[in-house]
Amino acid sequence: MQIKSPFEITRLLLSTDQEERERGYNAFLGRTHWVKGNTTANLCNLASIQFQLNPKHIKILPPKTMNPGLLWASQTRLEHEKLHMVDAAHDYIAEQGEEFPPIIVWDLYQEKRIRYIVHDGHHRSWYFNQKNQKVEAVILQPMENYRAVEKCLRHAFQIRRLAINLPIF
Repeated sequence: MQIKSPFEITRLLLSTDQEERERGYNAFLGRTHWVKGNTTANLCNLASIQFQLNPKHIKILPPKTMNPGLLWASQTRLEHEKLHMVDAAHDYIAEQGEEFPPIIVWDLYQEKRIRYIVHDGHHRSWYFNQKNQKVEAVILQPMENYRAVEKCLRHAFQIRRLAINLPIF
């Protein structure tokens, strides 16, 4: 049974039972699309499927540690329960000596102002900003499909908000 609820994942991560904590961790990884064995290409394929693009037309840059204050939002709000889940996951991951799952960011390199747009990882961006830390990002550059990606991210241009400044509900 796949666990999707942020509330349930948080509960498992905070459990005193190590087996439950491991289940919570794996469920968290599933929500971030960074399950064990995945690569940056897997994240590119996910973004390609969601935007109905050919992944061969997307350049995957090496993962980069980024300042969350430079990341623009492609959604309008954050969820309180997801922030609790990220916090619990961060503590568990630090305890276990694991690496935190990277976020997915589009690099719209032709844009002057809204260049780096979060595809997946708004809550993680906000969390790391609150900790005054940088966030690990897989950066995707649309090559032959720049305008198509720009169209898919039009909401980011409409809301014009940094991911760290999204309201929390």
